[in-house]
This record gives sequence, structure tokens and C-alpha cells, in this order.
Amino acid sequence: METTAKGARDGRTVRAERTRQALVDALLALLYEGQLRPTAERIAERAGVSERSVFQHFADREALYQAVAVEQYERVAPTLEPIDVSFPLGERIDVFVEQRTRLLETVTPVWRAALLLEPESEVVSSWLQTTRGRAATRLERVFRAELEQRGPSERGVLLAALVAASAWTSWEALRAHQSLSVEGARAAMRATLAGLLAGES
Repeated sequence: METTAKGARDGRTVRAERTRQALVDALLALLYEGQLRPTAERIAERAGVSERSVFQHFADREALYQAVAVEQYERVAPTLEPIDVSFPLGERIDVFVEQRTRLLETVTPVWRAALLLEPESEVVSSWLQTTRGRAATRLERVFRAELEQRGPSERGVLLAALVAASAWTSWEALRAHQSLSVEGARAAMRATLAGLLAGES
């Protein structure tokens, strides 16, 4: 009897985990399809579960956003391979821009939705701040040699400019507002970074 009860609990746990994952996957899929504010009903429909399942498995939307943010991070993190800082400047710029292009192009649908939610969601706001901080830290590491050649005040200005030039908002301006292709936007980002770093290679 005890074994049967344990098996039933384990089965319920597995089903609950599958439903949670299905809901996370459904919300991400809807975001990638351009639905920036999908309703709980639409998320549940996409996941193939009842609408009440959404808040049976997530206490509120913030809990769902947290799970989605973790899932999205786990999906994109492997694309950010370490860049060898001993490479010449031109090569570091090329590798950085290539990786950044892949990342920004991948996350664009989710970022569009996240920016809409940022003013009203502590979870989304926190994740965006963390992501922006990681981007700045990565830039500072990859281009430390060039940054250290500047004085303290100039160094801060240069880093801020590098962050802005490679931010998602700049990518969106290039791709959506100026209608550039991926190749064109990548070339524009590279030219901006090279100019800021005085590396014309």
C-alpha cells in the first residue's frame, strides 16, 4: 500500500512538472510568435491544459515570468562562449559582434514583451537589469586592455558608449527602425565599436 501511494505521488509530481514546463514553453512560443501580452487562457490553450492550471502551478504571473526568465536564460547562455582576450582588437571585435548578433536576434521577441512589462513587473525589471549588467561586465572583460589605456573618467564614458552601441535597443533601432538586414545591422555595430575603440581592423 505504501509503495502504491508513493508511486501515485511520484506520478502526480511528474505530471505537475510536465504541466509547468508546458506552460513555460507555451508562453515563450507565443512571445516568439509576436503575441506580446498573451492571456492566461491563450497560454493554457497553447499548452494543452485548462486555464485554471496556470495558477494552480504558478502562484501569480510574477511566478510564471520568473520561470520563463530562467528558461530563456538557460536557452541562450550556451551561445555566449568566452572570448580570448589575447586576440588582436579587430578579432575580438569580430567575435564579440558575431556572438552579440546571434544573441540579440534570438531574444528580440522576448525583449519586446519584457520592455512592455518592465514598469509593472518586479521580476521582469530585475531580470532586465541583471541582463544589462552582465552585458556591461562582458564588454569590460573583452576590451579591458583598451579601457585601461584611458583615464578613469574617459574609461567610464567609453564603457557606457560600448554598452549603448551593443544594447538590444540599438539593435532594434537598426533592424526595426532602419530596416537593416542582420548583416547590415551587424556591420553597423562593428563599425561603431571599432570607431569607439579606435580599432579599424
